[in-house]
Amino acid sequence: MPGQMRSYVANRFLLELQKQTAGWLLTSEGGMASTEVVQERLAAGYPVRKHAGNVKVEEITFTCGSSMTEPFYEWLQGSIRYEHERKEGAIVTANYDFKEIVRTNFYEALITEIGLPAVDAASKDACKFTIKMAPEWTEIKHSSGTQSMLPAPKDTEKQKRWQAANFRFVVDGMNTQRVNKVEALTIKQNVVDNAVGERLIFQKEPAQIDFPNVVFTIPEVDAEPFYKWYDDFVTKGKSDPANEKNGHLEYLKPDVAGVLFTVDFFGLGIIKFSPEKLESSSEKVRNVKIEMYCERMDFKYAQAGKFGG
Repeated sequence: MPGQMRSYVANRFLLELQKQTAGWLLTSEGGMASTEVVQERLAAGYPVRKHAGNVKVEEITFTCGSSMTEPFYEWLQGSIRYEHERKEGAIVTANYDFKEIVRTNFYEALITEIGLPAVDAASKDACKFTIKMAPEWTEIKHSSGTQSMLPAPKDTEKQKRWQAANFRFVVDGMNTQRVNKVEALTIKQNVVDNAVGERLIFQKEPAQIDFPNVVFTIPEVDAEPFYKWYDDFVTKGKSDPANEKNGHLEYLKPDVAGVLFTVDFFGLGIIKFSPEKLESSSEKVRNVKIEMYCERMDFKYAQAGKFGG
């Protein structure tokens, strides 16, 4: 019909933080409010009355590459370091010519999960962050498609530079040069819903952070020092803090000379030593999978993306 807006393909969308562009996203979902039905029984056999109860807002989950801006990375850092900061912002969706169509505004959001990608020396995949955040409330606003989201960001080529095959893994005092795989790391921030009498929507308060175990694979020929540590730490019970180690994982550029991101590990303790299954028909290098707990992690970025003309 004349004058009617056309449908659009929703494959261009970005993140705004504090009214500033933070970067293009790969995927995004969630953020809508819902309510539970409260049932109220009446006397004399009348039908059950129903009404809406408290409002809950689902988490927003998005994935992104390595070209995000500095405020985004600082938000990640602060969350991991217990320096919690609530943010307001939006997921902004554009049409084919980068005109804004709809935005999901979010308010008082806390990061609840930071997913750092797995690395594998044999992989051909690109890496991406998986982030979850818990807003206290959201709203959707539609526009007429007159506002442009251009100019496009600078440094978009950085997304191509983050590959799962390029990494450096270090455990202090150990030979880790031939580590060939490190599993994904998911840091979870527990959030408590605080019900307030005069509000339908829960307030959200940060609680404990759960740091994941670190799991990696190394050729068996290099695994003997780790077995000795495992034997002392697990079998012989020498698991006091003096026998814990530190380490880090570096996500490297394609030339493997520069560093994109670093994840530091503190208080590593070995808990599993698992050689691969022996098979007479096998024609691959035999590896050992090693698992360590980690008391604390930190995140560092070498360079952020830039938006603007």
